Amino acid sequence: MRRNVAGLVVVFVGAAVVQLATSNTYLRYVKPGMRWMLLAAGAVLIILAVADVLADTRKKTATEPNPDHSHDGHGHGHLLPRAAWLLVVPIFALLVVDPPALGADAAQRQSPVAAKPIAPKGHSWLADSAQGGTPVPLAVRDYAVWAVWEKESMKGRNFQLTGFVTPGKNGTWYVSRIGLTCCVADGTAFMVEARGQAAPPKNQWVTVTGEWAEPTKRADGDVAALTITGVRNVTPPANQYE
Repeated sequence: MRRNVAGLVVVFVGAAVVQLATSNTYLRYVKPGMRWMLLAAGAVLIILAVADVLADTRKKTATEPNPDHSHDGHGHGHLLPRAAWLLVVPIFALLVVDPPALGADAAQRQSPVAAKPIAPKGHSWLADSAQGGTPVPLAVRDYAVWAVWEKESMKGRNFQLTGFVTPGKNGTWYVSRIGLTCCVADGTAFMVEARGQAAPPKNQWVTVTGEWAEPTKRADGDVAALTITGVRNVTPPANQYE
């Protein structure tokens, strides 16, 4: 592979990164705040590859009357292994294939027990919500944690959660979301046991309303639960992670 062809491969890599960032497909891999870093990285790759190819072309033109061929009939530019062409395969896959976000299969491989928070959340976040009143929209990851560790502030209140359906054992099911710290490599499943309603299909996105329920006790900890009063199928959000 000649040097100018290698540069073209790097251009493809940069273009793929830019395409991911501009089409919102990047949300399947990283958090929203990383969009501008991806755009910058893709642009830098493209600029450096083009600059390198142009510089190499000028150098050959200045030093050889026929820069495309060496005396033995073979190209003598900086050669790369033919295996480098394999880099093109995942690049085109990124441009053509629309990969799904992590879902129920990933959640089922993790425990539904939520870790204890570093600091208590306090009660101010529920100040405008009366017990038994209008459901409070809440992120699944927040409910999964505070329904276990802030019981007194949650009791008697109604909540609204949006997530995908994860089947459990013995007919149980969970409203789930995957939380990211940086990217999908560190994705953590947050799961809330849904009680009182039959399970929708696996991976179906739903918005559920219901009342706080006593957590389910397990050997490895307690699992947040919600007594469901309503289930509505919804379209997955653009950013499926929390």
